[in-house]
Amino acid sequence: MKKTLFLLLLSVVLYGQKNQFIELRNNIKDRNHAAQSLTLLDRREDKTIGIVSHRKEPYEVKFEKEDLEKLFSDWFLENNKKLGKTEYFLVLEHLKVKDIPGERSVAGHLEMQASTFLKRNNKYYFLKKIKISKDYPQRDHAYITRAIAAKISSELTNIVKDSYAESGLNIPVSEADLDNYGKIISEQLPVYSSQSFADGVYRDYKSFAEQKPDKELTVKKNKEGVIKGVKRVDGYDNLSKDVFAIIDNGIAYKKTPTSIIEIEKDDEGYFITASEEEIFPRSNAAIYAGAGVGGIIGGLVVAVIDITATKIRKQNAMYYRVGIDTLTGDYIFPENFGKTK
Repeated sequence: MKKTLFLLLLSVVLYGQKNQFIELRNNIKDRNHAAQSLTLLDRREDKTIGIVSHRKEPYEVKFEKEDLEKLFSDWFLENNKKLGKTEYFLVLEHLKVKDIPGERSVAGHLEMQASTFLKRNNKYYFLKKIKISKDYPQRDHAYITRAIAAKISSELTNIVKDSYAESGLNIPVSEADLDNYGKIISEQLPVYSSQSFADGVYRDYKSFAEQKPDKELTVKKNKEGVIKGVKRVDGYDNLSKDVFAIIDNGIAYKKTPTSIIEIEKDDEGYFITASEEEIFPRSNAAIYAGAGVGGIIGGLVVAVIDITATKIRKQNAMYYRVGIDTLTGDYIFPENFGKTK
């Protein structure tokens, strides 16, 4: 009798449950016509995505078709009629949704991780990575299930399109080692394997990771030898874009919108100790305040490393250990980042 009742209740739940499909409709055209294909490598241990509720109605979030490799391949071919020679691979590492019960309502939650590679000579070369952990409170979203599905679709679109412009880290990974690509690549990157840093200015994380400073830029100092920012080696200061990091006398500094912060290292990897305001200035006034100390070079804000000013800032701000992603250089924020006690 109990078994019959359980099956009856289960059938009621399944019958009442609806589906929210993830639609791959956005344009992923490679305008340079270098891409030959896009292949999905589904490395998820659990292929089910999960159930999330809208107005107490459970919705199972899923892709439109069960054959995901064909779904992604068709998506690529629909947007790319003229093909090149580069094979692209999208590795889906983790994708889960769930309900988070609250005091008054239920919020949705999305966990997602994916990466892209290009393939050369039967080896894979890392391009991009996304890692998302996001809540969807009902007060912010009229239709939580649709918002989550749209977010998944947009993130997949963006990582594919952004990958076309990436040259990749020059460290090969075999298909058998793709599950452990992060560790394999980081152990071979010069910035992690070398005993010392190469002095210079680095425009992006890739050049920093490979320890290849920009030949057109150099560190700018005052007469006392204090770092003021960066300048072109030919003396002109009309820079058109920001820089990722500066290394001076073997010490690495991370450039933020308002300051230059020393990069430290522990057992978890590289990190900076920074406040929310240093990474995400709340207004242009914050940027110009930093610029007032260090100056503005062609739109590039640079700040002075001032020990006295740092002590003052630490008295008036919450500081956090902010990690630097091994493969992308993106910030890895702690859970309490930006939250007051």
